[in-house]
Amino acid sequence: MPRTIPAAVRAGLERESSPDALLAFMTITHANLAEPIRVVSDVIDYVWNGETYIGLPFEVTAVTDEDGPPATQIRVQNTDRRVGEAIRSTPERAIIGLSVLSSADFDLTQEPRVATGTPATIYAFQHFELVDVSADVVEITARVFLRDYTQEQWPGISATQSRCPGLFR
Repeated sequence: MPRTIPAAVRAGLERESSPDALLAFMTITHANLAEPIRVVSDVIDYVWNGETYIGLPFEVTAVTDEDGPPATQIRVQNTDRRVGEAIRSTPERAIIGLSVLSSADFDLTQEPRVATGTPATIYAFQHFELVDVSADVVEITARVFLRDYTQEQWPGISATQSRCPGLFR
């Protein structure tokens, strides 16, 4: 999916008074997590694609498409200690997926909010890696990027004494 916002949607968002808001649905997956962390950039929970997304305000910028690998920055309020601990305690990188939808596609009279049909995705990215995580009592910030495997050394993993102790007896 292209990471560009359609011109009609952009024009609607840039109007002086737009009745609809953009909602970012973020999924964080990792082997050490029992189930993915699903959050939406609102204070109220949402149900989308059969999954419940917890309302947790966060900020995300558009992904850069420049000379380097695609990257973005995410800033989440540290209101739930479990999110920060889950992300910081894992030695391997977590995988991030994000979809931006319009609030016009949800029934805003229900709690949790439920999609009224099939919402159209305005902007999305998948399979990005979560790196450079820092957390304090106020917020969690992280850089998210798409790994470029063509730029990595081969072999990517070496047989070291800590990784393969049987080889060094």
